[in-house]
Amino acid sequence: MKLNKNQIDQLKKLISYKGYTEIDVQYEILDHVACRVEELMEENPTLSLPDAFRKVHASFGIFGFAGLEESYKGMIEKRLRGYYREELKNLLTSYRIIYPMLVLLILFQSSTWFDDSKSWIAMMIGFILITFFTIVIRYWRKHKKYKCYASYIASKNIFQYIQFGLMTCTYSYMFVYRQAGSYDGVFPSVFQSILLICLCYLFISIFILPRIVERSVTDTEELINIYGEN
Repeated sequence: MKLNKNQIDQLKKLISYKGYTEIDVQYEILDHVACRVEELMEENPTLSLPDAFRKVHASFGIFGFAGLEESYKGMIEKRLRGYYREELKNLLTSYRIIYPMLVLLILFQSSTWFDDSKSWIAMMIGFILITFFTIVIRYWRKHKKYKCYASYIASKNIFQYIQFGLMTCTYSYMFVYRQAGSYDGVFPSVFQSILLICLCYLFISIFILPRIVERSVTDTEELINIYGEN
């Protein structure tokens, strides 16, 4: 037998009751569940759809559909990492590399303007923080629109860069800009070097994060068109 639309909607609700609220996760689970439910109801016509669903859910073991959800979200995160590598490569091999180079040149030039050899560090920190907050403001409305899709929610990991960025900028200001040369020994030098490397990493990432989020939005829009849900 083939499930009708009402039965499919009922299955989606049952999946949601199990704690899987993202729409694309529900459909991913539904792809694996619907056929099994159909088979059980064919074998036993008196079996209700909720009972068939419970049997299918039990067949997945004590963790239920968690494995399907984890596999699906893992695929999304892997795709996002691929986007990052692609966008980084595109940036480094295209004319767009001029933009970060020009910004970096201006930041280094500030050392001359302010007669402070370390002022470029403070300027970079300020540039990173302002740009991060601009990205958050720019995508907040889209975040509200697509928050029901794991395909987009997975990109929130990108925004964890902001927390990492805030910590890095704070420590860089304290231990590199304000107190550079105040400590002797190998460990302080290594720590300061790590902070500077992280700053450079954040600086480069700023120029590609918006493109990664946009690609995540595009993926989610395609799912919306397929599922017909908002």
